Amino acid sequence: MKGGVYRMLTNDKTLENCLERLKQWEKNENRPCEIELYYDHAPYSFGFCERYPDGNTGIVGGLLYHGNPDESFAVIMERFHGWSIHT
Repeated sequence: MKGGVYRMLTNDKTLENCLERLKQWEKNENRPCEIELYYDHAPYSFGFCERYPDGNTGIVGGLLYHGNPDESFAVIMERFHGWSIHT
């Protein structure tokens, strides 16, 4: 996991914080799901989706890294360095 190695080298906690938030989504009492992470073309970034037990897909988004320069191709209102969830 390229992003995880980068996080360890920089001591950046934003990736860990985002992963913890996504784990909470899995525990939704009304509709539990599993979060799938997959490759994203942006450096150190990942795509994700909610996958339900019946096979349906829920929210699809990105766990994107905003670096310097920011190569995430995502619109952000304020300059930010680290990972963030985009839906």
